[in-house]
Amino acid sequence: MRPQPMMSWFVVCSVVLLCSGAPAWSGVHLWRLEEIFSNADGTIQFIEMATCCGSVGGETHLTNNVLSSNTHSFRFPADLTMATPNKHVLLATSGFAALPGAPAPDYIIVDNFLSTSSDTITFSVYDTMIFPAGSMPTDGITSLNKDVEDTTDRIFTGRNSPTNLREQTGSVGAASGPPAVPDGKGGTTPLTASLLAPYASSLRLSYDLASCTNSADHHILYGQRSGLPAAAGGTFTLLGSVCNIGNTVPYDWAGVPTPDDGSSLIWFLMVATDASGVEGSWGKDGSGGERLGPGNNGASGTCAVTRSLANVCGHN
Repeated sequence: MRPQPMMSWFVVCSVVLLCSGAPAWSGVHLWRLEEIFSNADGTIQFIEMATCCGSVGGETHLTNNVLSSNTHSFRFPADLTMATPNKHVLLATSGFAALPGAPAPDYIIVDNFLSTSSDTITFSVYDTMIFPAGSMPTDGITSLNKDVEDTTDRIFTGRNSPTNLREQTGSVGAASGPPAVPDGKGGTTPLTASLLAPYASSLRLSYDLASCTNSADHHILYGQRSGLPAAAGGTFTLLGSVCNIGNTVPYDWAGVPTPDDGSSLIWFLMVATDASGVEGSWGKDGSGGERLGPGNNGASGTCAVTRSLANVCGHN
């Protein structure tokens, strides 16, 4: 008659062991992959996870759980310290974190964590997001999303809306395009000028080509005192320009013009265009706003007819 009590004791132990594992299960299993984003070269990426399925909090047990792609993985270093009903967690590259208006990532991941062609993104044993070749948007605006409450794992595209654990959200622009010529911020080297002739009739200009990408050509825009805006945010009026000087550093500017408004002041700036001839930023004024030229979207209207501010490298 002894085998029966031993079997009963075994069953009781099994139940106790299962129950003892329940807190870890309930503390992480409601996290779902919700949104992924990448620019064309993979330097600006984010992955957003969200709690689902009527979560009322307690989904804090992230320690040692792994988020992975086909080529990279990230192991969460610690548990969360706040309740997580209807919450988000944001993992992103350092390039994303540097974008103006980007919500601060909760965790930093390496560049190209996601493939821009096709990939399988997995969070531990709890959720997977698969996207086939050609489905990942790389226009710098659109993200790939999954409805965390939809049991069919419906995937769709939309304007990116990264959200972090503090529920800070926004929409970033990471499109390709011409950069501003670096003005010394973010580790870049600012434009400098030195005299090659008396009275500044010739100048040697040095500018940073190494720090930013997508510069196919450079141009000098210049004006005189009367062309300066009366207040921050106003339009700069050009006296002239030297277009298509290429990417030669330094550049010797011969025949610097003389102002004709009696001010004895000439101002100038260097701008870049990309391969499609779109002009980059003119940099920011003292109030933090973009300097505006007389052309379309603030372009010069001479060396280029339109400009793009999508590539923020060089002046942020």
